[in-house]
Amino acid sequence: MTIATLKTMPQGSGKLVLLASIFYLNFLSRIILAPILPRIRTDLGLTTGQVSGFFLFLSIGYLSAQLASGFISQRLAHKWTIFLSILLSALCLGLLGTVKDLALVIIAIVCLGLATGLYLPSAIATITALFDKNFWGRAVSVHELAPNLAFITAPLIASFFVARYNWHLLMFVLAASSLTLAVILWRTDLGTLAGTAPSISACSRYLSKREFWLMLILFGLGITSTIGIYNMLPIYLVSWHGFSEVHANYLISLSRIATLATALLGGLLSDLLGPKRVMGWVLLFTGGLTCLLGITEGALLKVVVFLQPLLAVCFFPAAFSSLSAISDPRDRNLLISMIIPLAYVMGAGVMPAGIGWMADHGLFPQGFVAAGVFMASGVVISSLLPRVNSLDGTP
Repeated sequence: MTIATLKTMPQGSGKLVLLASIFYLNFLSRIILAPILPRIRTDLGLTTGQVSGFFLFLSIGYLSAQLASGFISQRLAHKWTIFLSILLSALCLGLLGTVKDLALVIIAIVCLGLATGLYLPSAIATITALFDKNFWGRAVSVHELAPNLAFITAPLIASFFVARYNWHLLMFVLAASSLTLAVILWRTDLGTLAGTAPSISACSRYLSKREFWLMLILFGLGITSTIGIYNMLPIYLVSWHGFSEVHANYLISLSRIATLATALLGGLLSDLLGPKRVMGWVLLFTGGLTCLLGITEGALLKVVVFLQPLLAVCFFPAAFSSLSAISDPRDRNLLISMIIPLAYVMGAGVMPAGIGWMADHGLFPQGFVAAGVFMASGVVISSLLPRVNSLDGTP
């Protein structure tokens, strides 16, 4: 389907493939820690709570970069902001592959979050500048294949290096791959489009609205159901249920393959049933399955590991539709750039760190149950969203 999509698009498809490749490495660099977390914990002599805190530090860096990205792209233009993101990511990955001191590892992870956080706003702006509006949907759909492919391949890549080499070499390979793409980008003409820094007045207008905070919580729960659970699942299967690292990673990778199709199903259901209803029911059922991760064992646990992400990815098409419906078209991108980074800290940082803290106190399964209960509460939160078309209350 992707090849057919590219064939129907005008000139610029090669640049889109380059950006999708960069996004793949960008996302892979952020989630690759999860499948190698058991080995990092052993090599550095850390507790589960300490290594799970890595995701919180990564998300803090990511948040900071996203909030500052408009100011940077305004000065450097989008192409060079993307180039800076790749270059800094390569340096941080190389540093992460060499350091063994906990403080230096944390510094490298925070910097990696900063580096990767610069990419997405400039990439979306560049894609919409490269293609006519009639092709935006197809162009963005190709670009968005990158994170789904990263979810599938990250455990396989990690298993290959852990079984044959070590996680330090993996960091160096990712760094070298990033540098290679940086060189290709350097020689590619993506235009000179510059970004726009967010205004204080627009930000304060959204911060004062209840709907902003409801969507922030919902996105946080949605990210918990995908990245947050993904971050902690490998070390949970290895340390609590006795899976080998390779077995755990293969199972997690297999469970993500079908999400390429169910993500499209989420968009269809949103159009048919309405985004509020889909968000609520998806979080309720995904929360229930997440609770089962902490309760089940053996073959049933493997079934739950497979089913949990299938429903989780259905959340985001509905969530973005709902977000668009309650925002002003003039500054819709601003609202997204405010909500997504904050929700990322909550779902991909705070929640995994909380599960890790419970693991250190002998409550690893209960951590997943608690996360599942939080997710299920989304069915109530989504019902509080107003039936209006904008945040200023227009019916």
